[in-house]
Amino acid sequence: MRRTALITLAVCGAALAIAVVITLASPSTAPGTGRYRHARLSAGADNYGYAVYDPSSRRPGVAVPLVVVIHGCTTTADQQAAASSYDQLAEQRRFVVLYPDVDAADRAYDQCWKGIWEPGTEKRGHGDAGAIAAMTRAVVARWHIDRTRIYAIGISAGAFETAILGADYPDLYAAIGIHSGAAYLGGESGCLAEHESPTDTAVLARAAADEMGPRARVMPVIVLHGDQDDRVPYRCGTQALAQWLRTDSLVLHRQGRPALVSAPTRASYAGARGGHPYTVLSYADQSGCVIGQFWTVHGMGHAWSGGSADLASARFTDPRGPSAAAASWAFFSRWGLSGPLGPCASALP
Repeated sequence: MRRTALITLAVCGAALAIAVVITLASPSTAPGTGRYRHARLSAGADNYGYAVYDPSSRRPGVAVPLVVVIHGCTTTADQQAAASSYDQLAEQRRFVVLYPDVDAADRAYDQCWKGIWEPGTEKRGHGDAGAIAAMTRAVVARWHIDRTRIYAIGISAGAFETAILGADYPDLYAAIGIHSGAAYLGGESGCLAEHESPTDTAVLARAAADEMGPRARVMPVIVLHGDQDDRVPYRCGTQALAQWLRTDSLVLHRQGRPALVSAPTRASYAGARGGHPYTVLSYADQSGCVIGQFWTVHGMGHAWSGGSADLASARFTDPRGPSAAAASWAFFSRWGLSGPLGPCASALP
């Protein structure tokens, strides 16, 4: 049985009206026994779709976290859900997953988010970032979500968009993940430009802090990148981590607190037979809270690390890498909007 509900939302106080149609579908046949639902959203002249995984393990009346997982170019929300293996993790850990989507008919760039090609159009309450925030709020309105524990992670073009969400909506997302992506660009030239130098990281860091405005807070970030990525160069990932550490240091400075150190406070290396080895660098503040984490997957190209091994997901994932879903959730689950959840020492890998 299917039924629909229409919700109208105001985005961040802007005049833009968001119409959301939620389709309540039958249980998903994917791994896990939760429900996988589709919805549509209209924001001005743009149309969007999205999917929501509601785990069967969720207990009625108990607020649960929400993870927003944003796909890259030439990918759909359904493909990202199948590739990432986030639904299975949500079933185990009891959280809801939102998979935003774009309408391919509205896109000139293979279902890409505008944050990768037109970052200057992305602002709070506008563009794809505004639409994803509206989807997030629609899910919060429909499901029993803990508003202090909402996270976003994206891959490729979705990671570019996630960086924008971190700067535009620090009051909505408690932590972000950037997989095979880049720093917050703020309309500047990015690391993808082949014939010009990327914008200085310090400039991007200040732009992100300024974009946060009065909502500024330390934004925890986990970055994952393959060192053999031939689409979004590895240097884009390293700049993303450096930018967010500098942005967080600016926020801490404005609050009269010590800045973060530029060197990692802990490094670890791991490998598995038949899999890609990987290095994890953690960056903690003076209290031991890990605010930034960088995962280098050695030998991996442009793919979701540790995703589904199903042939249908072969062009989106590299199952030989560590699970990006598990790594990002382990990082996210220790942060809320007000700060760390529990002892900071447990956040070390």
